[in-house]
Amino acid sequence: MGYNYTREPEKKVRVTCPYCGSTNTELFSLFGQQLLTVQYYCNACHTPFERVKDDEVLNDCAARDDVLNDYAARKEGQP
Repeated sequence: MGYNYTREPEKKVRVTCPYCGSTNTELFSLFGQQLLTVQYYCNACHTPFERVKDDEVLNDCAARDDVLNDYAARKEGQP
């Protein structure tokens, strides 16, 4: 966590599933049951889970811009 003052590329940290330990996860929703959580989905064990927002999660969200665009496109198609 913290700021990257050296302008070096930040390490891409993948969110780990708390159930199976896999890093094959994807952002499911920017908000969970509480405003301070995000929802992820594990592609390995097919389980949704929540994680408290912190710098690591926010960097992961920013790195997954394409996922957020896909999410927005899906939401537009719903009534």
